[in-house]
Amino acid sequence: MAKKRNRISAEMSKTIAESSPLIKKSKTPVLGTLDANNSSSIPLNKLLMNPYQPRIDINIHTLNELISSIEQNGLMQPIVVTEEKENGFHTIVAGHRRYEAFKIMGKSKIPSIIMPNLLDKDLAILSLTENLMRENLHPIENAIAIKNILDNKIVESQNKLAEYVGLSKGYVSKLMNILKLPTILIEKIKMDNYKDINILVLLNKLNNTDQMLEAYSVVKELSRAGAEKYIKTTYLSTEIFSETIINIKESKTKISVNIDIKKLTPSQIALITKEIEELDKKIINLSSSWN
Repeated sequence: MAKKRNRISAEMSKTIAESSPLIKKSKTPVLGTLDANNSSSIPLNKLLMNPYQPRIDINIHTLNELISSIEQNGLMQPIVVTEEKENGFHTIVAGHRRYEAFKIMGKSKIPSIIMPNLLDKDLAILSLTENLMRENLHPIENAIAIKNILDNKIVESQNKLAEYVGLSKGYVSKLMNILKLPTILIEKIKMDNYKDINILVLLNKLNNTDQMLEAYSVVKELSRAGAEKYIKTTYLSTEIFSETIINIKESKTKISVNIDIKKLTPSQIALITKEIEELDKKIINLSSSWN
């Protein structure tokens, strides 16, 4: 028998959608208050994907579980779609996985509840607010969805979007920050299903891609506290070198610095190199002022 999957109830959908000031202002019906009588079986070939849907990847294992559940129990919850457009198509508001399951099962139609009078802005916000409640949705997928909404000027600013979906401005800022990570690292993070946003933001403070990859290979196995400590002490602290690694001698006319390179990690070498480059610039500027 297929495992029971956590679903967003009508009450949960209503709560998250009603928390959006945008939905309040537009007086659009929320997902939890839809009229079940306004339903129809719509051909799959007349359905379009929501361009603002946060879910980028659909896990094949959980999709197979859903298919098994539908085969045994039927579709417990119809998908939600926009009203028919002039071209005869509907856009999916909620239920992309159910739609994909029906396609794989070879069905021609799917039970749907029609949600009228939706603007692009409503479509984007409703899709995002529903998916933010799903624990299995990766933060990178939410970040991509938010960036898509902002890039298409669906919402005027990052702060406004945070207000509309009921998130703190700091949290939205962190989501956007993790998209600045190198693509190769983002792919690894998604593959490992690593979701600690605070650690991902901290990784973004490192000097280069090699450091980020090196640090991530360690921190993904640690607790948040352990990961924070590792990154800060190994890469971000200015006091990471012991006297056995660096020996400084001073005289009246010169300063000599001896570094035992064999005892350094690649990240420490990179940090020292950066510091030396900055020191060279200061010396050049100082000598120029003497001339």
